[in-house]
Amino acid sequence: MVDIDDICGHPEPAWRDQADSLVMYDLTDSGMPGKWEQLWAKRLDDDRYMLCCIPFFTSDIALGDIFTTTSSGGFELSVDTVAVRSGNVVIHALFREDATTEENEDRQGDLIEESVRLGVDREVFQLGYVALSCPIGSPEHVEIEKRLYAYHLLEWGDFETSKRSE
Repeated sequence: MVDIDDICGHPEPAWRDQADSLVMYDLTDSGMPGKWEQLWAKRLDDDRYMLCCIPFFTSDIALGDIFTTTSSGGFELSVDTVAVRSGNVVIHALFREDATTEENEDRQGDLIEESVRLGVDREVFQLGYVALSCPIGSPEHVEIEKRLYAYHLLEWGDFETSKRSE
């Protein structure tokens, strides 16, 4: 039996209006054994789904990817294999834990404003942790990574490109 504290959810999925299903993702291969990420998805047919949220911890799936499911870990629907890559990248922005709440609110607010301006999908996990998604190599991708690199140089935080869905 999985404990509720071992499941990471998505309170505001990027494509909530398209989602009609919840699918689990085992985080063991992401270095978090016994933990699961609950992903929002749109059912396409019996066992194929399209991801409608930006993963916070999974490392092999991106917004818009189409995947198959299986039964695993006591869950009826669990991600099995990515069947079609969307061409999106997932970027995780992590702000400094030792910054004040006000500093992180300002910095995170700036990043969210920029992502809105650029049309980049984003989800907030918690204050100081934002996941972003856009097409790989697009002008938006380049601009958001420039912004995040500037944050890195200012020592405001760091970022990582988690998934290039090619």
